Amino acid sequence: MILNCLYFKMAAKHVFFDCMFLVQQFFITSGDVRNDLYVVLDRAIFDRGGKTAGKNVEVTVCVIDRSNMRKMPCICLGDGEKPVEEYKSVVYRHTNQPRWNEIIKLMIPIDKFNDTHIRFEFRHCSGNRANNMRKLFGMSFVKLMKGDGTTLHDGPHELYVYTCTDHNRFENPSAYLVLPFSTTDTANKSINAQNNSNYPRSPREFFHVETTICSTKLTQNVNLLDLLRWKKNTNNVVDTLRRLSKVGGQDIVRILQDVLDTLFSILDDNPEKYADLVFKGLIYIIGVLRDSRFKSFTTVLDTYIERHFSGALAHKYLLSYLQRVTENIQMNHDYASSAFSSFHFLFKFCIRSRILYEQTTGGKGDGRFVSDVRSLFSSIKDFMKRDEDYVRKAQSTLLENCYIVFIELQKLLSPLDVSTLMMETIESVPQSSGLTGVKLKCLSQAIKGKLFTDSSSRSYILPLSLGILSSLIKGEQELRICLSIVGDILASYKHLTLTEYESNEIQLIVNALIGILLNTLLHIQKDQTVGPNAPGSPSIVSLCTSCFICLLKLMKEGHYEMLISTMAHDLEKLCGFLLRLFCVFEHLVTMVIFPKDWMVMKMALNIVILSSTQYFCQPLHTYLIDAVQNEPHSKDSQSIYETPHDEGVQSRIISHCIEVWNRFFLFASCFLTQPCLQLETFTVEKRSKIQDKYGDLREPMAFHAVSMWDKLGSTKAEFKSKTSLFLGVTLVPGSGLRKAVLPIISDIMDCEFQSKGNFSQLEDDLSDKLDQFVVQERKGDNNYRDLFESVLMQQSKGKDWEEKGVHLIGKIAQLLERLIDYRNVVSINNEDKRFMKISCIYNLMNFLYQDRSKRDTWARHIYRLHELHLRKDEHTEAAFTLLELAKTYNWSDNLIPEDSYGRFPQQKERERKEILYNKILVHLDKGQVWECGIPLCKELADLYENKLYNYKKLSTILKTQADFFTKILDVKRLPPIYFLVEFFGKSFPAIKRNKCFIFRGNPCDKVANILQSLQADFPNAQPLSFKADDSIKNGQAQYISVRQVNVTASENSRFKGHNVPHEITLFYQGNEVNEFFYDRPFQKGVEDKSMPMKSMWLDRITLKTTFRLPGVLKWAEVTQIIKGEKISPLKIAVETMKKTSAELELLNYNAKTYGVVEPLTMKLSGVVQAQVSGGITVYRDIFLTESYAEENPDDDDIIQELKNLIEDQFRILSECIIVHSRLIDDTLRPLHDEFKRQLLELKRSIQHDTSSPGPLPERKESLNRLGIKNEDRSNKSKSVFHTPETQATRLIPKSYKRGPVSPRKNSDPGLMISQDALSGIGTSDSSSTSSSSIPHTRDSGSSSSLDINNSTFYRSSIISNVSNRSSSDGDTFPSIPPPLPKRGGSRPNSGTGSTSSGSRSDSPIPETDPPAVPPRKVNEAPPPLPRKTSSSNLSRRSGEMPVITRETLPTTHENPVPSRPVDSGIYSGSETSLKDIGEIQITVPSSEEFNGLLSVQIPVGGTAEPEVPPKRTPPPVPSRPKRTPDHSQ
Repeated sequence: MILNCLYFKMAAKHVFFDCMFLVQQFFITSGDVRNDLYVVLDRAIFDRGGKTAGKNVEVTVCVIDRSNMRKMPCICLGDGEKPVEEYKSVVYRHTNQPRWNEIIKLMIPIDKFNDTHIRFEFRHCSGNRANNMRKLFGMSFVKLMKGDGTTLHDGPHELYVYTCTDHNRFENPSAYLVLPFSTTDTANKSINAQNNSNYPRSPREFFHVETTICSTKLTQNVNLLDLLRWKKNTNNVVDTLRRLSKVGGQDIVRILQDVLDTLFSILDDNPEKYADLVFKGLIYIIGVLRDSRFKSFTTVLDTYIERHFSGALAHKYLLSYLQRVTENIQMNHDYASSAFSSFHFLFKFCIRSRILYEQTTGGKGDGRFVSDVRSLFSSIKDFMKRDEDYVRKAQSTLLENCYIVFIELQKLLSPLDVSTLMMETIESVPQSSGLTGVKLKCLSQAIKGKLFTDSSSRSYILPLSLGILSSLIKGEQELRICLSIVGDILASYKHLTLTEYESNEIQLIVNALIGILLNTLLHIQKDQTVGPNAPGSPSIVSLCTSCFICLLKLMKEGHYEMLISTMAHDLEKLCGFLLRLFCVFEHLVTMVIFPKDWMVMKMALNIVILSSTQYFCQPLHTYLIDAVQNEPHSKDSQSIYETPHDEGVQSRIISHCIEVWNRFFLFASCFLTQPCLQLETFTVEKRSKIQDKYGDLREPMAFHAVSMWDKLGSTKAEFKSKTSLFLGVTLVPGSGLRKAVLPIISDIMDCEFQSKGNFSQLEDDLSDKLDQFVVQERKGDNNYRDLFESVLMQQSKGKDWEEKGVHLIGKIAQLLERLIDYRNVVSINNEDKRFMKISCIYNLMNFLYQDRSKRDTWARHIYRLHELHLRKDEHTEAAFTLLELAKTYNWSDNLIPEDSYGRFPQQKERERKEILYNKILVHLDKGQVWECGIPLCKELADLYENKLYNYKKLSTILKTQADFFTKILDVKRLPPIYFLVEFFGKSFPAIKRNKCFIFRGNPCDKVANILQSLQADFPNAQPLSFKADDSIKNGQAQYISVRQVNVTASENSRFKGHNVPHEITLFYQGNEVNEFFYDRPFQKGVEDKSMPMKSMWLDRITLKTTFRLPGVLKWAEVTQIIKGEKISPLKIAVETMKKTSAELELLNYNAKTYGVVEPLTMKLSGVVQAQVSGGITVYRDIFLTESYAEENPDDDDIIQELKNLIEDQFRILSECIIVHSRLIDDTLRPLHDEFKRQLLELKRSIQHDTSSPGPLPERKESLNRLGIKNEDRSNKSKSVFHTPETQATRLIPKSYKRGPVSPRKNSDPGLMISQDALSGIGTSDSSSTSSSSIPHTRDSGSSSSLDINNSTFYRSSIISNVSNRSSSDGDTFPSIPPPLPKRGGSRPNSGTGSTSSGSRSDSPIPETDPPAVPPRKVNEAPPPLPRKTSSSNLSRRSGEMPVITRETLPTTHENPVPSRPVDSGIYSGSETSLKDIGEIQITVPSSEEFNGLLSVQIPVGGTAEPEVPPKRTPPPVPSRPKRTPDHSQ
């Protein structure tokens, strides 16, 4: 803590001494009397004196008056405190080298200062607080005055420490005052005095202090003291004055008033002898005050001159010496520069001296003062004309100080005399001297001063100033200061009463500066020089603009007339002036001259421009209209100017006149469209304030422009190219303004038709400009569109071009509507409103594509649409978008220009099309739409091979084509999902209002995803889950209905009659389609509450779109809705059975191929444990009864088909149970056992209720149905109801699909369930025969019985964690729980050692080394980690034959594994081939074994599995809420 205190005090001490000098500068003023001494107790060094511990030293400070031997109460402890006699320092314990750094202030009277000294007493304080003794052991002292009369020097002092033996001796200070107090005082003392026995000095002890004096009367300088005491020694005055230049500035400024009084006293005593030295002394003192450290003392000097100076005769000598210095400057350049630097202060002394002299003499001067002043300035003018280099500095210094001299001269001379002296001095400076800036500063000060406000002096200053300024501005020299002076001149007239005299002066300014300011503005606005003083810098542009506007504001009507009349005789000169004027006006309203928030300045600028325009437009129709119309001038105009006879001059004048008119219309357009006048963009408060103070400045300018247009008469055709200008004006908000300007468009249409007979060029101009104004500049609204159409339609009536004009106006109005819709949803950095953006762009594209002349604008929207697609990675739509652009080009060598967006340079047409094709192929590859890219590859290959013969590019494109073919077969693609989206409500935009669209969604999209994306565009829209009526369609509320639809795939003629791989045909089942359908359930007849499905029918609705999907958009508008097809409940059952069987086979295939067992588990739970809709039992109770057959005799074939489908589904379930048993772990074993039990119960119930006695089906027929034997099987009961093939069946390889199930020979017409339909459920895996290893095949000509109408199941089999879709989808599938947790590690084989991960002893696959893993294909998921297997499962299965487990197969839940041909061997890192997986052996039991078949456990190693412990019971199957079955799909 003590160290921190020390550091703080040391810092405070340094800050104190740094600030002391500033205190003396700012707080010592003329007339103040101060005598303060600041003392800092710094540190001390004391002797230990034989003691082990240091002293506890306390310092007592006191000021002793030697005259009365008493302590003086002059120690100040703080502001407002009463002075005390003593000050006691802080005590630091046990230290012999204490550091105090304590500051005290001593206020000692001046008369006591000489006999005063400071004594420091040192006492040792006892450490015992109870004793509290302070023992004096030493003292130090310091005298405040030296023997020579100067005060103690500022700075540190090392004081001697004297030992005190008796403190009573302090009663007589003279006893120690004879001793030296420091090393500097030792030399002044005798040896006897130093050896004083009463106060012995310890040579090793010292005390350090620092002192600073702040006094207005005392000095520490001997030379300065001699000057103040000059009367005591008059013989040394000359030497004393010479030594004045050696005195420091700090000493002088302390006693500045006393020094100046002394100098002028010496001058009055003997001016002939001391005048020269006094003059030099004044120059030196004034030079000291110019130092930055003492600049604040210049006010002290001014106060001294005004209040305390008393030299009435000094002016005589000072003026003569100033003139002498001016005339003899070559003798001493530095001395002359110093004298000129002090020129204004010396002149102040002269003026004040002259005033005192006149006051003394009673106003009776000798008259020599004025002549002396004129003589002095005559010498100054001669001096300023000199061109030597060595006088430049002195000339500059003199000019800088001249203006203060002129101000002082006004106290004695008239303003005209002073202005005459000033302007003569300024004009005497040559232009080549390099002193232009200094001269202008002097002129600027004169303009700002009182001289310019006086009319007599202003009449002399103004013409000369304008001449100087105009020449400098024209040469762009010192532009900043010149323009500032011009601004000061113009501002001075604001405070004057403008009489005729001042009006003439303004006319003089206008004639001298307006043309120069115009030219300067035009030039500096184009200047690109960088720098603060560059002509084109913003500050200089602002200055010049301000001067020009101020000049226009000062001008009255007479000034405008006089200005124009001076140019009226020369038409070329008038045209040039007006052209420059309107050009400057245009720049002023378009350039950013003032900061954005300087609204007052901008409005003032616009008001001045508006009022000036009304005057400057008069010569347009007074003098220039005849030249434009190429008609002879009227008699009145002849008297004003003479018509040129030279045809070349006449044509030049006509072109200039037309150019002036064009420039005027351009300026008027810029004025009306400038941002600061668009009141609609401001807040309500700001808008109201502007309108109240300034009004709407756009309307008067618009009406003025229209009146000027009307005055053109038959010459309007010369200006029809200004369509864009007037069109931009019509977009300015305000119905009155728009109605006034829109007829100009009609006049331009009339001129266009009269000259060309059509509106093709005008239509292009209007379309391009409207696209720019509406979309990019965000101008215009629906009110403008209506007004545009109505006004122009009205104007076109009765015209020759009425029919064509109406057609043009209608097209432009349609374009406006589409542009406004697009503009309303477009924002640069906003991803919202994406749906509306794309829709509006597409509408614009369709509108612009009809006209080939607008292909450039159409291409711009192509690029915009392409960019929007890429932002969401919609590469397929991006490719089709670019393809539309590529179709507009041919494979020709025609050279086409660079596009207006910088995307393509000037190149051949085929080169641009080739670039576009390559970009399209990249997008098609990323979008996995390779089928669409193959025709483009072939087209490029033909180009490279047969036209360009570029075999290198041919090789590349053929490789790309081959890669596309390979990816079609190898990469598994998820089919797209399609949704029907309907918009209801009048508040929707017209392009969506009460319309429906088909959306092409991503493979995993749901209704909620589509609805969420649409609500980003329409946040107020509500989802609609019921049929919309007229109240919803015509209401203001917004509703969006979204439902999933199915695809009606068209048969591809290329594949008809051919055995095409499933991977190829799969693409066309969900792409290149434009027909879709969905079903709506309804009850027909009386509803049976116990069996609602019995009376539930489906209403099938078919939808057709404008174009096929995929395409340019992700959606297409529905153009045709076909209703009427009714689906009976029996057909619904057949369709549902087909769908369920296909889904089971697909999941079974995926489980064997990819090891994805979770979807199979979920599906088995939904089919075997059918608790929601009842499943097969419901169909049995409703359709497989005698009563139903008797009531519906026409449905016999469909009933038989349903029976066959049920039988086939039992066989499929048997296969699924076998595969499920081999892939699950112990956690799912109880559930699997429950599946087996319920499946047997279901079979028994079906067999008991529906089977009739008869022989079991033959083994051959069963194998044929299983596809073991490759032979064609006829279907005797063909289905009368056929649904299109869907995604679920498309994904099953051809070799795995089964044909329609036909009735067995010699079988009962009832439902016959064969034993082989459930074979393998309870049999041993080891009992499988080799006969079942034959892969299932089917003939290519047979029709598939697995065609279904929904693509949902495939997605649920690949993406395991998929929830139910909403009711609008029509799905009835149960929710699929999350996938099972992945397990890692390998499964050891108990008893035989460890085997490779995924292989088991019960697998029918021979134990051989797995083949090498092929490289992964494009978009193929990486192989998953192996799953961990529980030990209980291992122990139970030890000794079994190797089986296929889920650990041996890739487990893909979210990234589907791409497909490969069945015979391709190892797939995606798996250790089991697809071929082997397909060879799951199925054992057909005998009829005797069938009764106990279902209760037999799967054996392990030829023996039965151990019994399940009694405590481990199968988990209960979760119950599902019962609901009415929905068979809409």
